[in-house]
Amino acid sequence: MNTLAEIQVLLVEDSPTDALLIGEALMDVLDFRHRLVHTEFLSDALARTRTTHFDVVLLDLGLPDAQGLDTFRSFHRQAPELPVLVLTGLDDMSVGLLAIQEGAQDYLAKREIGTSELSRAIRYAIERHRGAIALKESEERFQLAISGATAGLWDWNPQTDAIYLSPHFKEILGYDGDELPNRSQVLLEAIHPDDIDRVKARLAAHLERKHAYDVEYRMRTRSDEFLWVQSRGQALWNCAGEPYRMVGWIMDVTDRKMADEALRESREELKHLSANIQHVREEEKTRIARELHDDLGQQLTALKMEVGRIENVVEAPKTALAGADLRDIYTLIDQLVASVRRIASDLRPTMLDDLGLIPAIEWFIDQFSARFGVRVIRHIAADDIDFSRESATAVFRVVQEAMTNVARHSRATEVVLEITRDDPNCVVRIVDNGRGCANDKRAARNSFGLIGMRERVAGLGGDLQIQTSPAQGFALSVTLPLAVIEHKEGKS
Repeated sequence: MNTLAEIQVLLVEDSPTDALLIGEALMDVLDFRHRLVHTEFLSDALARTRTTHFDVVLLDLGLPDAQGLDTFRSFHRQAPELPVLVLTGLDDMSVGLLAIQEGAQDYLAKREIGTSELSRAIRYAIERHRGAIALKESEERFQLAISGATAGLWDWNPQTDAIYLSPHFKEILGYDGDELPNRSQVLLEAIHPDDIDRVKARLAAHLERKHAYDVEYRMRTRSDEFLWVQSRGQALWNCAGEPYRMVGWIMDVTDRKMADEALRESREELKHLSANIQHVREEEKTRIARELHDDLGQQLTALKMEVGRIENVVEAPKTALAGADLRDIYTLIDQLVASVRRIASDLRPTMLDDLGLIPAIEWFIDQFSARFGVRVIRHIAADDIDFSRESATAVFRVVQEAMTNVARHSRATEVVLEITRDDPNCVVRIVDNGRGCANDKRAARNSFGLIGMRERVAGLGGDLQIQTSPAQGFALSVTLPLAVIEHKEGKS
């Protein structure tokens, strides 16, 4: 302890003689400077603690307004933050021991108090009390971490097989309170039969050879369904190399596993399609050529006939060329232009080459809002992102497909579109206020046209997340790494 520190001491003693002896013993202490405040009544002492800071309290158990162990209990209940040294007579030291059990730092026999003993007891009481406060704060942080964590914590003793499961651990499996007993055998029985041998092998490798314990497996929930969890843990070994404690956590990874499965299925589907891609391309060329011949041929023929009809009346009075005739021609021209645009859209799906990504998206949103009557709130701050042609096409298609599905399925009246730079990623987020769908992983995966979007995002090393429910509508969030989607040329 720093010799220059000044200790604030509260002495609660009704005997003038004992108070004098204790004061003189303090005067001879060289380890620290002190300031002594003396009171004779418990009520006065408690009043002082409310207005003055003290580092330690020397408390006599026999006072005019309190006696015995109740003296300490009353003081500790109202001033629990202060370390207390109990002062006892030679005939009631057992009461001092009881006081220590209830929270006192130490006890001293008044008739045997010396300078060195008093100095040691005060320093020990203060340091022990500080340690107790630090431990309590650490325990509180641990409890807050447990209650706020998304992972379920477990603490296992391999020697006694005793195990602790946090409340959130039980919640992940669908249990409340004490419904799931703290027994390791119960957890082993909950593991899917096809996974149990793999889990035991990983656990044995960790305990016996100190290999990392990180394993994914299925567990049975309270509703008798299975969910995927990721479990990690770390054991502690004694000097004999025996594990005596292992702490870890589980996390529900069902959504990720389902997304991985969806991606795998989509890749299998694309692999199957790619086997016949050349044949499909030839058929598509034939279809476009046929449509071009039929549609344009019909439109041009009709236009030629209409012009010929007007030429036949060219010698007639000008009033013969009524406005209706011109409107018919305009209509045919509009139909011809629409056919060209429709067929051209097959040959060149977007305007990205001419406009760039952001203007093309702005144009598409304007068309979308006008056609479907859906209000689109835009938060686009991505002008400084140098999209490659591949990534620009992927982002445009994701927006296009997501917005199209909003119009088809959601019955939404408002959509929020965000495209922002959030280093080291580009984030695209689309949220509507529509009807959403039930939170069923497999149903959600196969709806909203997600297979194509997932494949585009995965091809750029990105991540696609979906949140939907009947009450919250539909939210799609795409994260794309800038290092992949931006042009490499000219980058330092």
